[in-house]
Amino acid sequence: MEIDLTDFSVAEERALFDLLVLAMYADGHLTTFEDEQLQKLLAAMGFTDEADRQREFDAAVTRMRPSIQSIHQAKTQALALAATFTQRAQQKQVFSAVEQMMTSDQHITSWENTLLMELRMKFRL
Repeated sequence: MEIDLTDFSVAEERALFDLLVLAMYADGHLTTFEDEQLQKLLAAMGFTDEADRQREFDAAVTRMRPSIQSIHQAKTQALALAATFTQRAQQKQVFSAVEQMMTSDQHITSWENTLLMELRMKFRL
């Protein structure tokens, strides 16, 4: 997952990270690949120290955990985060990153499929 964060604000970077954490937890199946991708993204966001990356990761999980209680909550949260991205190029990158995160385990759950469909409509892709 390659994302050019050059044109992303700090708020957009955080929204992207939260959306990817939500995507990771959507299927209830965490993989090493997903964790590695999130660690790379945190490093690209400027969190080069492992302790800083862990703190940011834990904070995002804490923010997203309530949203994974139901598909409705997950969808509402995903769409709220998606609204952060107003530039077309960003929307395409964000959707691609979320899609890669969800399909990395070669198994797409109904939750993941629903969230991808909602994001696709939100971004008009």
